[in-house]
Amino acid sequence: MAELELTRSEIQQLDDITIGQIAAGEVVERPAQVVKELVENSIDAGAHRIRVEITRGGFDRITVIDDGHGIPVDELNLAITRHATSKLSGPEDLAKIMTKGFRGEALASIGSVSELTVSSRPSGSVGNSIIVDNGIISSTEPAGIAPGTRIDVVNLFKKVPARLSFQRRPATETAAIIDVGISLALSEPGAGIIIEVDGRTVLDCPPSAEMEDRLYDLFGATSAKLIELESSSVDSQAPGEERWTGWLSPPGLTRSRSDDIHVIVNGRPVSPGPFLQAVRRGYHSRLMVGRHPIGVLSLNLPADEVDVNVHPTKREVRLRNSWRVLERLERAIKHTLSKVATQPEAAENTILEGIDEEKIEEKITDEIRPSWAEAIPHETTQTHFSSLRHAVEKTPAATLRQPVEMQTEQSTLPGLNPTPITSSLSSEERTLHRLSALGEMSSPLDEPAPESAVIPELPEMIPLGQFADSYILAEGDDELFIIDQHALHERIRYERLRSQMVSWDGQQLVTPLHISLGAREAAAARSQSARLTELGISFSESAKGLVIHSLPEVLIGKNSVEDFVHDLLIEISSRPESSGVDAVENLRDKVAFMRSCRGAVKANQKLNLAEMRRLLADMRTVANPWACVHGRPTILRLSLDHLDKHFGRHG
Repeated sequence: MAELELTRSEIQQLDDITIGQIAAGEVVERPAQVVKELVENSIDAGAHRIRVEITRGGFDRITVIDDGHGIPVDELNLAITRHATSKLSGPEDLAKIMTKGFRGEALASIGSVSELTVSSRPSGSVGNSIIVDNGIISSTEPAGIAPGTRIDVVNLFKKVPARLSFQRRPATETAAIIDVGISLALSEPGAGIIIEVDGRTVLDCPPSAEMEDRLYDLFGATSAKLIELESSSVDSQAPGEERWTGWLSPPGLTRSRSDDIHVIVNGRPVSPGPFLQAVRRGYHSRLMVGRHPIGVLSLNLPADEVDVNVHPTKREVRLRNSWRVLERLERAIKHTLSKVATQPEAAENTILEGIDEEKIEEKITDEIRPSWAEAIPHETTQTHFSSLRHAVEKTPAATLRQPVEMQTEQSTLPGLNPTPITSSLSSEERTLHRLSALGEMSSPLDEPAPESAVIPELPEMIPLGQFADSYILAEGDDELFIIDQHALHERIRYERLRSQMVSWDGQQLVTPLHISLGAREAAAARSQSARLTELGISFSESAKGLVIHSLPEVLIGKNSVEDFVHDLLIEISSRPESSGVDAVENLRDKVAFMRSCRGAVKANQKLNLAEMRRLLADMRTVANPWACVHGRPTILRLSLDHLDKHFGRHG
């Protein structure tokens, strides 16, 4: 094999334009990041009102106007120079950063990949502007503007086609920009933020003296249902100066995605990802599987206990005492929810009863520790606050009742595993099955005949009778079948109902439905009105959200209409390319599931032979009759061969 000939290249100093474009690759990932950097600068400048104007997702134009203290003319050239800032004076300041920006490279990086115009006027002075055209700086010129600063970013990435080709669609960038605006509005309620997209206002948050007012601006009437986060008196005595504040939704108010969980650290919006596990542990079993709460969580701690200089876009931070902070968040959520009038699966103060304290100490391995949570060198050992959990001492249940132990040679039938095939019902499924008793049972004989063809792999079964009024005993092809009558009927009804839900034609409502929306959801409704019409949803806008005039027939009369609309709009805003497909499919599953469970025959319910025959006949038309809609088995099969072996009939 021929050896590669490597030609040595000389080391050389790169020119300023190339350096700028390399640096911009880290700082200016996308238009939303440009908006974030510019609005953060406006907030640091003491602005009370900030206006953001976007054209075509920010690729054609981004304009940010504020009424901050402005930049003097003799500092304009310095403002667009890399690593020039008014927020740091030396290396010691990096350990106590309280401003949102601090690196002094945002304007220089933006100017290297766009046509940047910075116009500013300090109070009591005249305005001036300077232009940076893809790294080429012009001289300052007079500009007639109001006191404050105006920054225009035009043709972002136009002269860097390699970067432009990797950008997402304008609709996706617009959604990301709205998210940035919401995060910054939550972190700075005293600053008014307006975002205008293609000439249309999509976010309008006036300055607020109270955080409750800002929550209403962003979440609408939903904000009234949020619960203020509260720590216990015992927790306030725990080591550490970190404190959590904020608002959470009760367990009954959830979303299909975690987009409405916002985390703020010392006034800086950060990615909620590393904190989500602590939030889930705080909700414990009171949160349905696949659902996420709404939350605005603010962490305040000494500046020297958080490192904000660990990520190019400043979306992640490193906490010195990360696990202590997360445990404190978990305990605060549990304490707050303990005052909410819901029915948890079990009282939380009994979880540790009879368990040794040593056994609940969890070993934190490097594999599950997130990268941001790596301890800063020389970190002191942290305390696990399991001692704060008080377990009531009780006599073990085993000592209260000691049944006589029966010794048998064989406790199960041949070929059967002594352990359950599947896990027990979840709390949500048990709740649903309890509620199903409230609905009217639909007899199998009263339901329409199945249109699906008979599946030949399934034998024709003859009913023999019922056991405990819950299980059908049937025979077929030298096999005995024990069938859970409720689970089987539920599966049959589910498959039939779901296949019928193919029409999404809108049905006019006699009384229009008013739904309060947050800022992101309202923007999605406006931009995707055509898609909503296709799904049978027609609406008009009101001051507080949407007024629904028509809905698809499948939703008429359902209590979950508002939740579905919220989920649909959240999905559209988060992934515009999906057009709400996941939310629609989830709704079809949910409605079919609810109807199938409520109308199915129940356990402990007598069936006549005709009803049993109909269930067994319908079973042969279902593609997957072996499992109910929860994924658990519906049928137990015992072959004649197994029974013969058990009774010693094989010589």
